[in-house]
Amino acid sequence: MNIITALNRKYIPYTVTMLVSLGINENEHVDAYLLNSELTNKDMEEIRNALSEYDVEAHSLSVDRKKFSDRLPYNSQWSIETYYRLMMLELLPQTIDRILYLDGDMVINKSLSDLYHAEFEGAEIIACDDKSGLNTPDSYGPKHNEMFREAYAQGYRYFNAGVMLLNIKEMRKKYSFQTYLDAIDAWDYKMEAPDQDILNWVHWKKVAYVDCMVYDLFARVAHNAQITYEEVKEETAIIHFAGAKPWDNGNFHFDIERLWWDYAKRTPFYDSLLVEFKDSALRDKTVEEYIKGLADAVSGQQKTLGKIMDKINGLTGFVEDK
Repeated sequence: MNIITALNRKYIPYTVTMLVSLGINENEHVDAYLLNSELTNKDMEEIRNALSEYDVEAHSLSVDRKKFSDRLPYNSQWSIETYYRLMMLELLPQTIDRILYLDGDMVINKSLSDLYHAEFEGAEIIACDDKSGLNTPDSYGPKHNEMFREAYAQGYRYFNAGVMLLNIKEMRKKYSFQTYLDAIDAWDYKMEAPDQDILNWVHWKKVAYVDCMVYDLFARVAHNAQITYEEVKEETAIIHFAGAKPWDNGNFHFDIERLWWDYAKRTPFYDSLLVEFKDSALRDKTVEEYIKGLADAVSGQQKTLGKIMDKINGLTGFVEDK
């Protein structure tokens, strides 16, 4: 089984957690290709040691960061590394015909053999609906809808690029890194979901789908739908912590995040992750500020209600006087 992901040094503990979770649940040998521009030999040794109990072999794929324009949009959620998968066709060994892309902010909870060996039947990419199926066109911005007007008119389903089974053999015949650079230029660098928009835009006529509730369940979507930790653990193969992360603060946490920590516990990074999380939690004012905001809102509503009641009482007195 060939797996590929992209990371920087900061993401090593989280990517290792994903790969360890895969190793725990997968019976096949896994070759994991790591797209990066800053991992050292020591970093790779650390990653390989963390995976030594599992049949997962890590390979570094070095990316020339200079090949990516400074105009590319990225932020704390979307790092420059997210664009590295656009170079896959050039960097992967020629012997690879298919590969499964997995984001580093997820855990693998069951074997992915059925997904990995799925028949492409003419598709270039097999993926899942974005936002665990909550991906209606009106949930995206104006540039997105402008660029996907034709696709949506034909019933297209925008996919999440965090889980993609890629038909490398067929893609090599038609595409290259330059294909994606040309697409970025066509978007005038105004993508709302950086390379995910580009991958959808280039391949939309050749996409097939698997069940997002099994293979790309957004943890927060599941929580909002009142799906429990126990149900996710029993039924879901890939849990995706898109957006707020279980290892970060500055957001609200929920029980499904326990699943990420269950797998993190099996890595050498667990203790340091716990210390960082504890220290961050002690400084975090998210809940305090949220409650203060609620209190201010209630106070404002009480003042408004008081003014309304004063007017009602005034009108009542006026009527009684009459």
